[in-house]
Amino acid sequence: MIPTEAEEQAIVLQYCDLKGYKYFHVPNSTYTKSYKQKAFNWAQGVRRGVPDLFIIVGKKMIAIEMKRTRGSVTSPEQKQWISNLNGANVPAQVCKGAKEAIAFIDSHK
Repeated sequence: MIPTEAEEQAIVLQYCDLKGYKYFHVPNSTYTKSYKQKAFNWAQGVRRGVPDLFIIVGKKMIAIEMKRTRGSVTSPEQKQWISNLNGANVPAQVCKGAKEAIAFIDSHK
């Protein structure tokens, strides 16, 4: 059984808590059929593709787009955000699973 993205992300957040890293999750994937809610979200700055996690490691902010270890797809918007963040000197990466995400975090200590 392949863990879900949410299960993998929970492991990463437990690791961050253990290490004392500050982080936040961007809940851009909230699904709604309501056009009123979609318009409100857009007006409030909700954008497609923003990475799932932003973590402060030492004196650096990093961003992670979490994916399952298998069976996940990175959208064009997610790829663009990763590229833009890296271009702005914010290390960002798509990570397939908690192990890959923790290795990315550790590489920025």
